[in-house]
Parts: sequence; structure tokens; C-alpha cells
Amino acid sequence: MSASAAGALVQVQELMRDWADARRLPFGIPVPKTAVPVTAMGFAAIPAAFGTQVLVVTYQARPAWYALLTGIVLQFAGTGPAPRPGDVRYVIDIDRPLGDTVSGYDEKDYAAVPFLLGSQVTGPIWPVEFHHENGETVRIKATAVANMGHGAGNFFVAALVGYEWPKQGFEG
Repeated sequence: MSASAAGALVQVQELMRDWADARRLPFGIPVPKTAVPVTAMGFAAIPAAFGTQVLVVTYQARPAWYALLTGIVLQFAGTGPAPRPGDVRYVIDIDRPLGDTVSGYDEKDYAAVPFLLGSQVTGPIWPVEFHHENGETVRIKATAVANMGHGAGNFFVAALVGYEWPKQGFEG
């Protein structure tokens, strides 16, 4: 192979690598061209009584599809005082309906988040890397613990964002 042909091949390989890198997430996970964006957003009124858990948002992965959730938002909106660290507890779990303490499991490191994370308005969405497939249901639940607005006019707000695609076998 001539030097010019080898140089052209290297240029093409670099270009292909650049294209592939453009379809990678910050953590390095490749996102195939068949991926479609997914977003699940929700809100729930904060109960008047502290200590009551409420379901804020639910996302279910499609059967035979792979879902890669890449960002979350855990926020408060309302007329009362915003929660300080420790005044709220968010839980992100998988296949555990509200009120059930036995089935399913918690998302690693997100079993008891005591503060707000990410924003859809003033800042970036909090980056995560949650892998799900085959009908798994991801839920964000929240509990007002103390010293925050509760009752009428106060809401927990949450979102899950990412990608999903037909399972191709490389996902792991």
C-alpha cells in the first residue's frame, strides 16, 4: 500500500471515529443511530402531612428494547419554602410500586437522595447512567421530611431523560 493510500485510510478511520464519538454519552456509552430520545416528566402535590411518600414519575422500558437513562431532575415548585438538604427524600427504584417495600430494588446510589438535583429551567439536568430493558419500570418517589412547603400549591417535580432502541446484543 502506498504512503498516500495509507494516509487516506487513516483519515477515513479518524473521520469514522469522530462520527462514532459524536454518538457517545459523556460516560463513553455508544448510542446507536436507531436510538430515540425518551423523556418522562411528572409532578405530585406535596401532602399536608410530613412523612408521606408520593409517586412523582414513572418510566417503563419497552419489551425487547434497551433503555439508557442519562439524566434526572429532582425538584420542588411551590409557594412555600424550598427544601434544604435533609428536608426531602427522593427514591429512584425499579419494579417497586408505591407502598411496596419488598419487590424490586433501588437504583444504585439513589435510594435516599436528601436534596434537589438538576433543573429543567435554570441549569443542567443531573447526569446519570441507568441501564434498563424488557419492561422494567423505573419510578421516582418523594417524601417531605420537614421544614418545606407542603399542602396546597406545593409540588415535587421530577424527570427522567435518555434514549431507547431495539435491543441489538452489544448492550451487555
